[in-house]
Amino acid sequence: MQHSFMGNRVILITFITLMGAFGLNLTAGQFFAPLNITYGWDLTTLSLAVSLNMITWGIFQPIMGKLIDKFGPKCVIASSAALMGIAFLLSATITEVWQFFIYYGVFTAIGFAGCGSMANSVLVSRWFVKKRAKMLSRSSMGMNIGQLLLLPLTGYLIANTGFRSAFVVLGMIIVIVVVPLVLFTVKNNPEDVGQLPDGDSKAIFSPPQNAKLSEALRSGQFWIASLGFASCGFTLYLVTMHLPNFAVDLGGDTSGGKLLGIAALASAVSMFVTGQLTRNFGKKKLLIILYIIRLIAFIWLAISPGIWQLYVFSIIYGVSSMPIIPLVTGIIGDRFGKNAMGSILGFSWLLHQIFAALGVFLGGYLRTVSGDYSYAFGMGGLILAIGAVITFFMENDNVYLQTKTIKAQ
Repeated sequence: MQHSFMGNRVILITFITLMGAFGLNLTAGQFFAPLNITYGWDLTTLSLAVSLNMITWGIFQPIMGKLIDKFGPKCVIASSAALMGIAFLLSATITEVWQFFIYYGVFTAIGFAGCGSMANSVLVSRWFVKKRAKMLSRSSMGMNIGQLLLLPLTGYLIANTGFRSAFVVLGMIIVIVVVPLVLFTVKNNPEDVGQLPDGDSKAIFSPPQNAKLSEALRSGQFWIASLGFASCGFTLYLVTMHLPNFAVDLGGDTSGGKLLGIAALASAVSMFVTGQLTRNFGKKKLLIILYIIRLIAFIWLAISPGIWQLYVFSIIYGVSSMPIIPLVTGIIGDRFGKNAMGSILGFSWLLHQIFAALGVFLGGYLRTVSGDYSYAFGMGGLILAIGAVITFFMENDNVYLQTKTIKAQ
C-alpha cells in the first residue's frame, strides 16, 4: 500500500520544534529585569551570560553537524531538545549567578545547537530538493511563531507568577510536547520509508552529495554567504536581547515583549512571502534586499526618541529578520548537497554565533559605558552595510545551478 508523502509531516514537526527551541532561547532578555531586581546582577553580567550562550551554541554547531552527518538528525534533535528543556527546569532553582551561566549559558546553548535551525534545516533538506527553499521557509516560520507566542507568554508568566514559574512552564513545553513528537513521528530520510525527496515517483537531479567541510572552506562562495550571515547574527541578537531594555530606557517598561511579538509576526509574513518569491527572484537578490531593509531599520532605531518609533522599527526589522536564515541555508544546501550539510552548515552557524555573542555583549557594554544604545545600534547598521556589500559578490542562483547541471551531464 502506498503511503502518503511523509515530507509534509516533517515540515509540521520541524515547525513545532523550531517554535519551542527559538521561543525558549530568545526569552533570556525578559529575565534580565527580574534577576536584577531579585539578585542585583547588572546588565553587563547578564549580557555576558547570554554571550556565553551564543559562543557555546556556535562552538557546538559543527559538533552537532558531524553528529547529524553520522547518526541522522532525528536522534540529535530529540536529545538536544530534551537537554534544552531540562536546562530551563534547572534554571527555576537558581540563586547564584554562576548557575545562570551554566544552565542558560552552557546547557541551553548545547541543546539549542542540536535542535535549532541548523539541525532542522538538514532534516528538511533531506526530504526536499526541488521545493527546498519554499519548504525551508515554511518550516522556519516556526521560529517566528515561537517568538510570537512564547515571548509574550514569558512576559505574562514573569509578571503574574514570577520568573521561576516561567522557567518551569517553558521547560515543560519542550520536554512534554517537542521531544515525543520528534522521537515518534519523524524519519531521517525519505528512503527509510521507501519514498523519494519531494514525494516524486522517480529520481530527480540534485547537486553532488559528497562535498566535505574542507571543500567548503576552500570555496569563496561559502565565505561570502557565511560572512554575510554573520552580520545577521550580530544584529539579530543585539535586538532580541536588548530591545526590551531599550524600551524601558524610553519609558515603556512593559512593551518589550509586545515589540518582539510584532517583529515575529512581521517576520512570519515575510518568511512566507520570500519562500514564494525565491524561484522568481533568486536567493541572492532577496538576501541583499533583506540586509538593506534591516540596515534601514537600524538607522531608524538609532535615532528613535520614543516608544511609538519602536513599534515602527519592529515591523521593518521583523520583515528582514528570520527570512535570512532559510535563504542562507538553501544557498549552502544547493552548493554542497545534503550529505555533509550538517558539518558545513554548522561551521557557517559558528561564525553567525561568534558575531551574535559580540552583538549581545557589546550592546550591554556600550549601554553601560555611554548611558544609551545609540553607539551599539550604529555599529549594527555599519555591520549590516558590510554584509550587503559582501553578498553582492555572490554567484547568482541560476549561474550556479546551470554549472552544476552541465557537470552532472
